[in-house]
Amino acid sequence: MQKRKQILAMSNSSAFFVEPPDPPCLARYLVGLTGKERPVIVHVGAANGDSSEKVSKFCDLGRRAGFDPRHLNLFALEDDNPDTFFKGADAVYVDGGSTRNLRTLLREWSADDALRRAYERGVVLSGASAGANIMFEWGMTDSVKTRIEAIRGIGLLKGTISVHSDARSDRGEALERHLGGADATYPAYALEDGTALHFEDDAFARALAIKTGACVAIDEYGNGATPAQAEDLALIRGADIL
Repeated sequence: MQKRKQILAMSNSSAFFVEPPDPPCLARYLVGLTGKERPVIVHVGAANGDSSEKVSKFCDLGRRAGFDPRHLNLFALEDDNPDTFFKGADAVYVDGGSTRNLRTLLREWSADDALRRAYERGVVLSGASAGANIMFEWGMTDSVKTRIEAIRGIGLLKGTISVHSDARSDRGEALERHLGGADATYPAYALEDGTALHFEDDAFARALAIKTGACVAIDEYGNGATPAQAEDLALIRGADIL
């Protein structure tokens, strides 16, 4: 039986790498999506230059959330065959940083095609911030810190995503400008930090939050965004996610 295709798109990486004593709810949720008791999850840190600190945190998170961590370092490849990048993986986590740099590196090493093939064969994909942006047709990015602009992703999911929607007032304005232009694609999702979206077989399935009051706004067809307040989200706390 063919596996479902699943993507978990998160607004901010700090919600994924939540520090003790808070439980790693989103990481455990990702583990649950694999259907494995102890899955192999590959970390892609190209967006932040493969920070050794984030790699170490990912390994620590594996111990807390119950997965075996692996790391794909596009800056120090031992094998440049894209077919090996995610071989044996049950899930992939693409970390945050610069969306523009991430997209460039994924394309240069054909890791974008490798992600697509992994997705099609049922490997669960996840990403936060820049890692969420590249999953969609378009993502709103501050890769240039003085402005927010739309950037093309690899298009695994239709539509546009705007992460960190509560972090800067100009994020909402930039999203509106993009949706008013020729490159507008829907649905459009605006995620406050502390929230995530779960997609199954290319379709939106569930909104998640790890903090009270955090919300997601969704514009399905260009008729205006509908806010999903925190009480309408599937709140996850500790073992309740499994």
